[in-house]
Amino acid sequence: MLKYIEINWLNEEVIETHRYHVAFEDVKSHNTIEEQKKRDERLSLVKFFNDYENDLFLEICSRFKSNDEFFCYDKNKKFHTTLLGFPVIDSSNYQAVREKIEQYSEGKEVAKNIKFDLVRLGTKYEDGNSLKPVHGVSNGTIIGYGDNPQNRHFTTFGNKLASFLLEDEVLNSILGNKFRRRFPTVWCTMGYYTKDFKITIKLEKLFNEYKNLDSNNFYISCSELELGTSNYKDLRDWKRIQKYSI
Repeated sequence: MLKYIEINWLNEEVIETHRYHVAFEDVKSHNTIEEQKKRDERLSLVKFFNDYENDLFLEICSRFKSNDEFFCYDKNKKFHTTLLGFPVIDSSNYQAVREKIEQYSEGKEVAKNIKFDLVRLGTKYEDGNSLKPVHGVSNGTIIGYGDNPQNRHFTTFGNKLASFLLEDEVLNSILGNKFRRRFPTVWCTMGYYTKDFKITIKLEKLFNEYKNLDSNNFYISCSELELGTSNYKDLRDWKRIQKYSI
């Protein structure tokens, strides 16, 4: 059994955090496998990792692949963390989003780094309820995860940017007045399992090797963001629209 501290919003209306314990005995990957398939194009504002940072995550992925052949990851993947993910909107509105982000970013200073604390299994949430985890079950993803005060500047920047976008009446009607970051933490999806299984002692031991990541290596510079589009959740067909310095 793998145990973690989970943090999400306390409710849908108020940006207040809720910290609680989760424990995983099983991996159920069906929904995650479906999420990897082509979908409608979506906008994202993300931080891509540099080659050195990318290699650190790829090395960990190779360990999990050696442990389980049904762990899937892309050896050519550019790892990233998402500041804001947008709902499906008409491409004719991309320009308005681009300009508003540029307007907000000018002169704004945020912490130049984000920190990943551990590598862990992802949480499975009830369908239609991103605040209620399924007891004892992981969704089958492996993620780099950061719950550190250093990351609050990054996550706060994302939520303030979302609020700024919603001040525009047109964008408010497009994005919805509940538009914001889904979680008050940082994460990077590294790969996913392609079958369901019960978590073994061997897998527990492997995850435990990464429960305290080296702060020198996983302290990542975040002075630049990219806005772009993709038809895939892992951004494999990423099309950049603009880079922003923050």
